[in-house]
Amino acid sequence: MNKLDARFKITERGSTLRREIIGGATTFATMAYILIVQASLMSGTGMNVTGVMISTALMSGLITLLMALYANLPFALAPGMGTNAILAGLVAAGGATWQQALTLIVISGLIFLLLSLFKVREDMVRVMPKNLKVGVGAAIGLFLARLGFANSGLVTASLDGMGDFTDPAVQLAAIGLLIIVVLSFIRVKINGRVYQVRGPVLISIVITTIIGLFTGVTQLPDQLMTTSLAPLGDVAFKFTFKGIFQLAFIPYLIVFFMGDFFSTLGTALGLGAKANMLDKDGNLPGIGRVFLVDAIGSVAGGMMGLTTITTYVESASGVEAGARTGFASVITSIFFFASMLFAPLFISIPTAATAPALIMVGISMLGVLRDVDFDPIDWTPVALMMFMTVFMNDFAAGIALGVISHVIIHLAMGLLSGDREKMPSVGTIILGLLMCTKFINF
Repeated sequence: MNKLDARFKITERGSTLRREIIGGATTFATMAYILIVQASLMSGTGMNVTGVMISTALMSGLITLLMALYANLPFALAPGMGTNAILAGLVAAGGATWQQALTLIVISGLIFLLLSLFKVREDMVRVMPKNLKVGVGAAIGLFLARLGFANSGLVTASLDGMGDFTDPAVQLAAIGLLIIVVLSFIRVKINGRVYQVRGPVLISIVITTIIGLFTGVTQLPDQLMTTSLAPLGDVAFKFTFKGIFQLAFIPYLIVFFMGDFFSTLGTALGLGAKANMLDKDGNLPGIGRVFLVDAIGSVAGGMMGLTTITTYVESASGVEAGARTGFASVITSIFFFASMLFAPLFISIPTAATAPALIMVGISMLGVLRDVDFDPIDWTPVALMMFMTVFMNDFAAGIALGVISHVIIHLAMGLLSGDREKMPSVGTIILGLLMCTKFINF
């Protein structure tokens, strides 16, 4: 125990071994859906679905373990949502074979790797306005809450009305939300000491899943274990550079690259803010290591038949449960490795059980707003970032709009008032111009 404590600085960061274990398990529970979603999206490309599922579990476990050992942060990684849908659409439309599409993922990952090694990505974070770096946690919180409400069915996917409460899955989600709220805030006083529930997110997921067994929402698999790992060979190392060098692929390469960049940037800063790890300038110490692990994951993922591997915002659920070190990521990686053998069991956790967790975590992440400067000049870009995240359902686009609006507002203030101190730095202006590529339609 002492060696673990010293290696991961558990006590130093105000955590305990128990909290790290619960946090790591909670993170896995909230992102386990990627095991089935990734395989489902790739099913239309001609790839071996079982192979994709096994590869997803294997690589998510390996890269998350790398994050634990190298960066010592409670951040988990897996194939990112968005990139997988784009790749599936590209292949379905006949624009490329799935082997060629995977090569684009590998190339974008190599670009990330070079930028990370030369610390270009760190420089871009440093010139990002402090208010936005702090406020991005709230934007991610809204994104998670929106995702949770939509996935639970409590509201419609377009957020324009209530969901169908005659649906047993929606009823279960409502019960799950009630359970997690009660567990999160209940306090019991015994002999003058006040006790609270530890790991309410994970406990609520387990309880809700069990209740789902009696309502028919949770479906137990026919078999608990994966019968064979051989299908992994049908998707691993199948990328090819044959026919890849054509102009038609450049837009997709840019989309893959920019999508992962904005996603990792926002997630790292948001999780850092949630865990109170940001410094006085709103930077996350060691973010360069996060970027490097993320880049390695993207390259390795493409080689192993997966779309871009990125840092998951669902890691916030583990942080909420108390995780503060890489040991939580070790636990998450163990669950991913185990899911290779028990994939049918893990993916039987219903969305109705995990969606309320995302809602509650999203609400808690809004707490970072207490450290935001609410002066209209500095607050407006943060507000626009949050609104864009909610209404566009894209926190990467929200971050981009936040930076762009900051540059425009401060340029106008500086030029019109003649006060050069209000002008954004050259680095911030360049970052704003790069962010504009997020809104270019290819």
